[in-house]
Amino acid sequence: MIFFQAAEKLWDCYRSLTKASFSQRVRRLHEWATKNAVPEVIKGPISKFRQNISKFSCAYDFPGDHRTSNMIDRLMQRMHRHLFSTQYFHGSLAAAELSIRGWVLISNFAPSNPWTIKKHDGLQCPAERVNKFRYHENWL
Repeated sequence: MIFFQAAEKLWDCYRSLTKASFSQRVRRLHEWATKNAVPEVIKGPISKFRQNISKFSCAYDFPGDHRTSNMIDRLMQRMHRHLFSTQYFHGSLAAAELSIRGWVLISNFAPSNPWTIKKHDGLQCPAERVNKFRYHENWL
């Protein structure tokens, strides 16, 4: 399928090791989309991606860092939902700080689902996975 080919070629761009290689792969992706019968719904974002290549390639100025922000975006979406449900910073600054600190503690120390615990060899929460040990048996 054309969608899966385009997706694989796009991820291949992000697997580049250098800025030059990334830019070349993006140009090749755009050429491929132009030459083949790629629907406009796929070709349009690829063209926009090529036009903004300088914004995306700046990530290569920081070797070893992630090329996409998916992991942080997922965390930020959960934080946004928390803030929305608590009416953002309704009240005092101290109350807002306590609310965010509480949310962070729960996010880091609440047990994961059984599948995730099994996947990470019994480590039950994000804090355990980072630190490689459990602070206390009862997370509360």
